[in-house]
Amino acid sequence: MGDGGVLLGGQVCRHGPVMVALPPDAPGGDIPSRGPLVASAPVADVRPFRALRYTPAAGPLADLVAPPYDVISADEKRGLLARSAYNAVRLELPEIAYEEVAGLIAHWRDDEVLEAASAPCVVAWTQTFTLADGVPRERRTLLATVGLEPYEARVVRPHERTHAGPKEDRLRLIRAVRTNISPVFGLYPDAEGTAWAAAAVSGPPQAEATDRDGTVHRFWVVDDPDALEALTAAMADRWILIADGHHRYETALAYRDELHAAGEGPGAHDRVMMGLTALDDDGLVVLPTHRLLTRWPEGAESAFASVDVPGLDDLTAALAAAPEDAPAFGLVRPGRIQLLTGTADASLSAAQQLDVAAIEREILVPHLGADQAALAHDEALSYTKDAAEALALVESGAIAAALVLRGIPKSAVAAVAEAGETMPQKSTYFFPKLLTGVAFHSLVDD
Repeated sequence: MGDGGVLLGGQVCRHGPVMVALPPDAPGGDIPSRGPLVASAPVADVRPFRALRYTPAAGPLADLVAPPYDVISADEKRGLLARSAYNAVRLELPEIAYEEVAGLIAHWRDDEVLEAASAPCVVAWTQTFTLADGVPRERRTLLATVGLEPYEARVVRPHERTHAGPKEDRLRLIRAVRTNISPVFGLYPDAEGTAWAAAAVSGPPQAEATDRDGTVHRFWVVDDPDALEALTAAMADRWILIADGHHRYETALAYRDELHAAGEGPGAHDRVMMGLTALDDDGLVVLPTHRLLTRWPEGAESAFASVDVPGLDDLTAALAAAPEDAPAFGLVRPGRIQLLTGTADASLSAAQQLDVAAIEREILVPHLGADQAALAHDEALSYTKDAAEALALVESGAIAAALVLRGIPKSAVAAVAEAGETMPQKSTYFFPKLLTGVAFHSLVDD
């Protein structure tokens, strides 16, 4: 959806052309994706790497890959473990101590189940999928490594808040395995598709897998020196917005700083594995993430105007038609569905204008006593990308209420990042997810 449309339960909510703001020191202000930068402008350092990949001896790739660790349920983990003795979930969410995972990786390499590329490469990756509107889409991603930079440098930019617990956990893992197991997902401005074209992807894919959502993943290893040189040059004037994997990025940065402080010189630890997709890619879709609440104080919705709607389809249509510059979301409680709307406030920042921010500001903090992070930690708040599941959970009595959200347009995500702000965690759901196990990035031998 190159025009910035966001899918809402099969409806397409239009938000106009995606305009991506260049860094503050770039000439031209808000112009379409790419433009010349002044010499001092921060730019991303994107390079190929000696990808550590499964060999045919490991079995079919579909049995080896896994979703990102933070979206794997206990039941799904059991299923992944059963699929293969070499499934990537054994590295990402291991049944053994983190300190033993490094030995497992070494064992797989000794058994020639994993093998490092003989020369630097980039993995070109397409994901073909169809959502509720029935329109086939394809998203294009380049799996490479990116030089680690603090957010203040504005080279790599966040859009969501992170929390200490997940970062401490991932830091323990990376210390033990010295490997990037799962890629960060980054977006870069490139309206012309220059970077993908530079990779010169052609011919049949070298590997293919279909995931749990029916998305078909296809892969090409790009190791031609001329193509890699052209790709590096094409990415040389870009910045990167983190779509998914903020915790992984910040953990990699913390690990790099630890090693530097200990006197270790430059190395692969100065880089992180990242899947890179153009912000303008037609297959880049942002789905809403709905909020599920175990309690709902009477009158918690009082800050918003309320209209009852007969069903979930009606709510979806009403949200798609609601003004984009003012809060709008659905409230689902037993026997009742309401459209809640607020008023536009141009004095608010880009992040403060988001529906998720209005929910936190007007409902969660004053009526439930905490922000989304604290409520999630206390298991009073959880999430789903499926509005029908949210309705079913309310009707079954499993939760007290659900807040059904609109998707956040790609342009708003970029605007929040450009302003140096962040959103509450799980404000966006970029679909499809990148798989874990397509390649690993060794910080020891790359």
